[in-house]
Amino acid sequence: MSAALIAQQKMHIRVLQQLAHSELLEDCGPPIWLPGKRPGTRNEATCSGRMTVEGQTFWLRVRLPWEFPLCLPIVSVEDTESEAVLPHFTNGNEVCFASDVGLLDRRQPEAILHESLERVRTLLRDMLRGDRGGEFLREIQAYWSAISRGHCIDCTVTANYRPRFISALYRGPGLQAVADDADSYAHSLPGRKAEGLTAKKAIYLPLAPGDDNASFLPEELTTPEGLRKYVRRMPDGIQSALARLLHRFDVSEHLVVLGLKRPQGEQAVVGVHLKRLEHGHPLLQDHTGAQVEPIALMRRDPDYLIPRGGAEHGLRERRVLIAGCGSVGGYIALALARAGVGGLTLVDPDTFKPENTFRHVCGMRWGLEPKVTGLKKEIENCTPYVSVQPMDGRLEKLLQDKPDTVRGHDLVIASLGQPTLEIHLNEWAWANAEHPPTLFTWLEPYGLGGHALLTHVRGQDAMQRGCLECLYDRDLGNRAAFADPGGTYTRDVLGCGSRFMPFADLDAQRTAELATRLALRALRREAHEAPLLSWKGDARQFQQKGFTVTPRHEQEPGKMETTWLDYRRDDCPICAPGPTP
Repeated sequence: MSAALIAQQKMHIRVLQQLAHSELLEDCGPPIWLPGKRPGTRNEATCSGRMTVEGQTFWLRVRLPWEFPLCLPIVSVEDTESEAVLPHFTNGNEVCFASDVGLLDRRQPEAILHESLERVRTLLRDMLRGDRGGEFLREIQAYWSAISRGHCIDCTVTANYRPRFISALYRGPGLQAVADDADSYAHSLPGRKAEGLTAKKAIYLPLAPGDDNASFLPEELTTPEGLRKYVRRMPDGIQSALARLLHRFDVSEHLVVLGLKRPQGEQAVVGVHLKRLEHGHPLLQDHTGAQVEPIALMRRDPDYLIPRGGAEHGLRERRVLIAGCGSVGGYIALALARAGVGGLTLVDPDTFKPENTFRHVCGMRWGLEPKVTGLKKEIENCTPYVSVQPMDGRLEKLLQDKPDTVRGHDLVIASLGQPTLEIHLNEWAWANAEHPPTLFTWLEPYGLGGHALLTHVRGQDAMQRGCLECLYDRDLGNRAAFADPGGTYTRDVLGCGSRFMPFADLDAQRTAELATRLALRALRREAHEAPLLSWKGDARQFQQKGFTVTPRHEQEPGKMETTWLDYRRDDCPICAPGPTP
């Protein structure tokens, strides 16, 4: 054994010996070595003793995993005088006290153990005094996973307060998922496909077993009597609705998804498979026979996944058109999908080429496919519950042939890298007050910076001045530019037809983030002005090529933030004549 391992062993023994001389545990026995709880782990130093809480005695065992003090000790209850069944135990008898523990001071292992046992004492005290039924409901998903012994299926059922029919989905004889319907389940999967599944009727039932009930135990829901008990506590309207459903349900077995009201008000979902129904339905009638098999549900429904991932449920109804699906547009599209935007229309005439590999969100996955098709697949493989419509063509043709398609979006984003076409889109946006807000975004060469401009924004009573046309002077130079308008910044490596703007993937990501945050403000209806936002990069590489930056690049970043409306021109022919009525 190495010297480091021997030192680790000695430290663990020392920490437990000091515990034996403290007042944290009574009758604390000497440290011993026991096999690690996980397969393949080293032996663990452990000791046991008594802790008295609220007049109740608990016999505790303290184990130090080999990684301690880089992790917390494990504290389990081996016996107790208390007759109360307490929540916040995992793996049968381990006390779950570590949910909000942050940084550990590994240089003070004794202090880590001391604080851990104080947390155990506080938790036991709170559980003896408090609403144990509410705490069981707070952690019901974790308890149900243990009760079901690993039997788990996908779930895309919308948890609400209305009993209704739902669908249990089978692949052959095996139960695979439960969903509002097969289509909603498919929308949660990569590729949006759920083929080869057979649907059978199931029931969704909302319950509130914790209301004014400190004695609730999860195990009650694994018996017909327990289920019936809590059904009868529900309002008469819910009981009547359930009875009407069950009277149309002439089967000997079926799945029930329980929507359980948690103390915070939202609902957890668990499953029970009712089998061998005899002499009536066990949810309604006494003296009926039934076997109840608990099933854990892996939630994939949008009400759970979207806020859990930091996205916004309120954006599901928003529709965004993205014109230009290259480096910046690709990152914007994926970012909006991950933010919770429910509908994306992608417009671009180009196909993926090998040279796109290192600076596109899709990499080399969809080589030689249309960019809109590959990006749609990428988004659908990464993100559920977003509808993506690819349009393999040019924006100017779409504006000419199908203007209503563009008009039907909540926001249009242009990342085309073609100023002439973008100015045309700007003019189209301002031609009608009913046209959606439009966001333009573009990159500077060699990581010099990036920009995002939101226009055609309605304020309290009128459209707010400021548009893309405002940025262009009579020499057609962009007044927001960081690179001197007189330079030629594109490069070619293969001659005619191979010219490209030099920038890195990180530059595209940073510009996409700037644009996406501004887009989200517009989609939340929080944008009441037409701001020009910019990020400024390091100019050294750009200047080493012999190029010159503009005075705007030399401004302090804070000044750009305070002058984001100063770009507006009083003589702009598009937005200055007066706000659109």
